[in-house]
Amino acid sequence: MTGQKEQEYYTFSIFRDLFDEFPKGKIIQNESPDFLVRLNRRTSIGIELTELRGQNFYDQQGHYANPQNIKSQIVNTIRAKEEKIYLYQKHKTSQLWLLIHIGSFENKINFNLKDKIERWEFETEFSKVFLLEIEAQQLYQVI
Repeated sequence: MTGQKEQEYYTFSIFRDLFDEFPKGKIIQNESPDFLVRLNRRTSIGIELTELRGQNFYDQQGHYANPQNIKSQIVNTIRAKEEKIYLYQKHKTSQLWLLIHIGSFENKINFNLKDKIERWEFETEFSKVFLLEIEAQQLYQVI
């Protein structure tokens, strides 16, 4: 397994452990999407992982530097991945999920991110979208 694949599996494992409704099924590490969860012979969920997109993410301590930009960066990340949905659909999954991850927001957010995400509205072709803060192991369902 390459370094990138190992990191993807680590991130995916945190997500799977934190998401109480994660479905039971055979997990297959893949490419485009990064993971498939085979629920049965005909049904699977494709899960694509990606980092939160934007500029000037981290300060010198490695923490998220511009929390006021989170919503627009989530939108930009979703849009960028939607451009590749046709690739993900080649696997004929019943659902496509997007897992957006970031290392840490620690000590840099002066508002309740969970409340904001619950109020923000996003449009996407993905069935579900999640935001994972890896260091704090916080998972937010965006859609």
